[in-house]
Amino acid sequence: MSLRTTAANRFDNFNIYTTSYKKIGDHEIEVNVLVPKEITPGKRPVMIKWHGGGLTAGTAVYAPWFAGYLVPFLLRNNAIAILPNYRLVPEHTGDDILEDIRDFNTWLTSSLPTYLASKAPSIEPDLSSILISGESAGAWPALQSVLELPRSTYKACLLAYPVLSTIPTHPDDIIMGESIPSNEVLEDFLAGIIPGTIISAARPPARDAVAPMLRAHGRWGEFFGTGKHLMPDTRIEDAKFFVPTYILHGRDDTNVPVTETERFVQRARELFPKVRFELETPPGGSWV
Repeated sequence: MSLRTTAANRFDNFNIYTTSYKKIGDHEIEVNVLVPKEITPGKRPVMIKWHGGGLTAGTAVYAPWFAGYLVPFLLRNNAIAILPNYRLVPEHTGDDILEDIRDFNTWLTSSLPTYLASKAPSIEPDLSSILISGESAGAWPALQSVLELPRSTYKACLLAYPVLSTIPTHPDDIIMGESIPSNEVLEDFLAGIIPGTIISAARPPARDAVAPMLRAHGRWGEFFGTGKHLMPDTRIEDAKFFVPTYILHGRDDTNVPVTETERFVQRARELFPKVRFELETPPGGSWV
């Protein structure tokens, strides 16, 4: 069993079972269950991992966006990973994604045990021991899940360079070495959207520039929404509880400013002084 991983072999130590957790018309929203091939039988802990992509792009089982360190972490802990998709902006709103989060969590508690038993009958998900995680925009559904659900649902939260707010973006910004396409490019993209289309996955590099374009050209709130409940940095103000949280954020990140994360952690510590919040800000930018 090799623990040295690259994007080419990152999932080699897992069996991947794919199903859906909800259906809208004829469109099924995918969820993937990763089970280590050498997992020990019995009740096993669970990690939920939401994918990034600016809430406008990405798909759950995409190896370059599945951090290499998660592989030995899951194998050492005999843990099951659950990787869901969700609807994407601008075809859908932030409230639509929140609805997907709620429906996923219903599936998690009501259907995952039976589904897993049909695929790997020697193991059982321990729903009393769940870590929720997300990288970049994947931190948004991870944190929203904590803020949405009863305090007993999740035990801890693991985030990397998290999206916590509507990131201020200027048309001239350079993000991860790339310039932001013009407003004309954005208008062409928006004009091509067919009303009623459901998009819940977009394999990179498809749609990589959509989120920066929407922010830079002043269209994000129009499509995503502007309510206080839609961003973790404002929703946390109304939270009644939180869970222990560990965050990694490269100090030189050009996509998600580390200052936003530092501000969030400071406020979270003020609101929940008895909850542990750890923040590591090593040199470098976004990384997986």
